[in-house]
Amino acid sequence: MEKVIDLVKREIFVKASPEKVWKALTIPEERNRWETRHCELDIRIGGTVSLDYGWGVSYVGTIIELEENRKLVLEGEDKELTTWTIVPQDGGSVVSIEYTGIWSGDFKMMQADNMSFGTYQFMRNLKCVYEGDEDLRSRFWRSWIGVLHRTNPNGIPGAKVVKVQPNTPADGLVEVGDVITSVNNLETASYDDVELIVSETEPNKIIMLTVMRDGRQFEIELMTVPYGQTVQ
Repeated sequence: MEKVIDLVKREIFVKASPEKVWKALTIPEERNRWETRHCELDIRIGGTVSLDYGWGVSYVGTIIELEENRKLVLEGEDKELTTWTIVPQDGGSVVSIEYTGIWSGDFKMMQADNMSFGTYQFMRNLKCVYEGDEDLRSRFWRSWIGVLHRTNPNGIPGAKVVKVQPNTPADGLVEVGDVITSVNNLETASYDDVELIVSETEPNKIIMLTVMRDGRQFEIELMTVPYGQTVQ
């Protein structure tokens, strides 16, 4: 039986001081530079943090722990925690984020993988904005094919298909239980590998999936559509 996980964590090194990273997290104008489209930040114990990321995704939490330039802990409306930490290192900062929750089974693990991937996309952008003044968000979530997947828990490395959304490019071609082992001839050993290639491809572009199904390998050609949309 697959184990239950209760923590998801991502981290990245940013060549910026802890003070500068803290401002990136706690000043609305700075946070909008790399993560949110709009945010409201009441930085005090008991203060409310409201984040609008775009793409129909938002978050509201309450600050329950605060150490300036070091740590920020939020409790969401679901009572789960989001913990940001900043540790100085080698002329910069290691920035990490942890989420608490309970994840088990294919669908919940897909949600955990999706949350982890989305978080890391914004952390990549934090690094790019503060190291090179480049905003990567125009590349994010351009396209999809209608496949919900997770890192394959056992057997061959790849991404296991958990659900295929109706009226999307994958509908009728990709099946639940398929394991995606490559996209456009690039090996995909995890959720992140698949999602990065597919979501950063322009809409209306052909992509080639290699999948394993019942011990057999298949090549599936699909055309991407704008993220979240269905086939007309």
